[in-house]
Amino acid sequence: MPFVAFELLDTLCSFEKVIQRVEKVLNTQSNTCINSQKASIFFFNWYNTALRDYIATSLAGRYCPLKKVLKATLVRALYHEGLEEPIDEDMMMEALKAIEPSATAFDALRLLNNHKEWDVWILSSSGTHEETIEFLKHVGLLDYVNTHNILCCDNLRISRPHPKVYSELMRLAVHQTKRIENFYFVGSCAFDLASAKNVSLRTVYLNTHEKIYTGGMYNNGAPDVTGSDLLDCVKKMIEYEKVYKKCKSPQGFKEDSTFFILSMTFLKWRDKLKMFKYDFVYAVLLDDRSNRIKKIR
Repeated sequence: MPFVAFELLDTLCSFEKVIQRVEKVLNTQSNTCINSQKASIFFFNWYNTALRDYIATSLAGRYCPLKKVLKATLVRALYHEGLEEPIDEDMMMEALKAIEPSATAFDALRLLNNHKEWDVWILSSSGTHEETIEFLKHVGLLDYVNTHNILCCDNLRISRPHPKVYSELMRLAVHQTKRIENFYFVGSCAFDLASAKNVSLRTVYLNTHEKIYTGGMYNNGAPDVTGSDLLDCVKKMIEYEKVYKKCKSPQGFKEDSTFFILSMTFLKWRDKLKMFKYDFVYAVLLDDRSNRIKKIR
């Protein structure tokens, strides 16, 4: 039974309704006429720069929740769009609550449930474990996800794309199931997938947000699967897994399993003893694994 984790914001969910709310707030409170296209441009400029700052604060050593970063960067985002009139921050933050599942999210999750071979996980960048459960329940997604299969950056106090986020997903999955299986990560940001790939997750790229996978800046190749919507991604992922299992040699399985056990053991003791200066050991494991797999396949 393979594992698959969905990034929650802008992958499993859509900002379409959020943008509509933002457009309404801006037109109500500013003297500028904002159409849907301008509202979309404003929102994604705000969200993407806030995401950058969210990641930066985490890497700098002082984690700050994404919601707080979005609120802190709102005035700057408005200024860069030429909207200098006072805008009610609370109304703008309230608009973010309009986020809802993407058009094919339910179909994709139903397909996975029907196969009864996939263990579904959620990776959330905004909200604690309890808050994420409440959100999933509110939008009707909790029927497809076990509450134990949710990992939240706000609880880890580390933002993606830190390697520990993805390694923790694998560690939790192995700990709960006592199994070592293929682990897929579905996301819409290249930096997310590249980092997940570095810790040996297979990657599925939803190209609705960035459109083009900018793989030139990464040295670990393209995503394993690319899809135009979530249902397309899941269908291709299921087929990819079937083909992989047919072609997988016993030696290849042994290589992946050995790497997984070594990696999880190292990461567990590194975190427990706070020996972060030995992260180069993990890098050696990754390089060794890559070279071995290339020889096998």
